[in-house]
Amino acid sequence: MGTAVMLKTSRHVIEFISGMAFITLSRRMGLERSSQFFGNLFTKIGPRFPQNKIAVRNLTAAFPEADEAEIKSLNIEMWHNLGMFFGEFSNLDRLRAEADTRINISGWDLTQKTFDEGRGLIFFSGHMGNWEVMAAATQIFDKDVMGVYRKANNPFFEKWITKIRNKSTVTKLVQKGADGAKNIIKTLKAGNTVCVLNDQKMNDGAELKFFNRRAMTATAIPKIARKFNIPMVFVSVQRRANSHFDVVFHPPFLPETTEDAHQDILNTAQKMNDILEEAIRQQPAHWLWLHNRWK
Repeated sequence: MGTAVMLKTSRHVIEFISGMAFITLSRRMGLERSSQFFGNLFTKIGPRFPQNKIAVRNLTAAFPEADEAEIKSLNIEMWHNLGMFFGEFSNLDRLRAEADTRINISGWDLTQKTFDEGRGLIFFSGHMGNWEVMAAATQIFDKDVMGVYRKANNPFFEKWITKIRNKSTVTKLVQKGADGAKNIIKTLKAGNTVCVLNDQKMNDGAELKFFNRRAMTATAIPKIARKFNIPMVFVSVQRRANSHFDVVFHPPFLPETTEDAHQDILNTAQKMNDILEEAIRQQPAHWLWLHNRWK
């Protein structure tokens, strides 16, 4: 084993030990206390992280009409939401067990009607509020829903995160990539549903508009949706007080299907960006502004 590999492994082990201490504390506190504690903690330590510069830059560019005080307030509230998310993630099983009283679901009737047609569904959302809540809510339609995710950099955390999600949100998970696309297609062809978060840093795809700036946007999901004519549903998650959430299933829509396949895919991807942006603007501090989505 080379020195670089050993150093990387050692760093992963240290991160995991520190993370498990965090998780143990969070579990002992319980859902609401943990959410509140880490939310308050992150407002103090978050702005000290190097990534905070990215968040401030993104917020400033997205809201050019906001003054410095407003940007600072949004930034602090973003860290508060992220801290609450981490406190809640360690207690996802408890959140799921209390879903009837903690998660208010609306707009499901149109989605249920579309799902009953047996064509499959693609649910998409973004990293807002507590984004794990979306996957849990979709199971009211389909117990076999598949979640698409990005593999964690730390392999020790990857096992733990997968275990938590399997117990609390979705039992079927697939990583982004070529193999993942095959499983997505198989799931949709069977008439089941797929959940994706399509809003963070992209290194490939198409350069489309997002918050009035050009941003690399993933096109794999619009491409699959168009090829198999799969209905798409945007799911918004809004945080309320004390680890309660509003989950809204927006009206289903079909991808564009004209003779110009390439333009259809771009138009559908742009529509996804537009829908997501509109939802973020309703609670801008609750979206994750820490990624270099724009270049």
